[in-house]
Amino acid sequence: MEKVNVYKLADGKRVKTDKIYIRNASWGEGEEDLYIVGVNNWILNNEGKFLVQRRSLTKKNNPGKWSSTNGLVQLEEDRFETVQRETKEELGIDIDKNQIHLVEENHIVGDHLMVDIFVTYADVKLSDVVIQESEVDKVCYVSINELLDLDISTTCSYIKKLASKIYEDYQKNSNNN
Repeated sequence: MEKVNVYKLADGKRVKTDKIYIRNASWGEGEEDLYIVGVNNWILNNEGKFLVQRRSLTKKNNPGKWSSTNGLVQLEEDRFETVQRETKEELGIDIDKNQIHLVEENHIVGDHLMVDIFVTYADVKLSDVVIQESEVDKVCYVSINELLDLDISTTCSYIKKLASKIYEDYQKNSNNN
């Protein structure tokens, strides 16, 4: 039996409501201003390069576009658990909650989708990555300038504005270690 994905809905200020959404269902009356909360997680290595993934060509949304690891916060998860789960599912990588840092909250990226943006500082070797082929076509490391030139998925289009902020945060953290 296929797993049913259920999400708690939040208002525009990320306050959880008593309403839930079942994936691929129609939106109900009175839910026009509600959002599913998602996460985008950008992984940076010790050289300050971003680990990016190209979405599978079979994906319904943004096939072949580059993105971060991302997903939706499920009913019984917190957003850090979602980052960990999605990174494991999509890339086969285990990350510790202490490596995950919040960059920005409540970023609305479309009708009914609000994302929290994270950066994870981890030295992931490409040889350790095991991609989930239904989600990911390819992974690679890119510099901040290369990232800005990629064909980015619409759910990550904010990266052109936030890349410098993420990179500055990386530099601060790497200087403190």
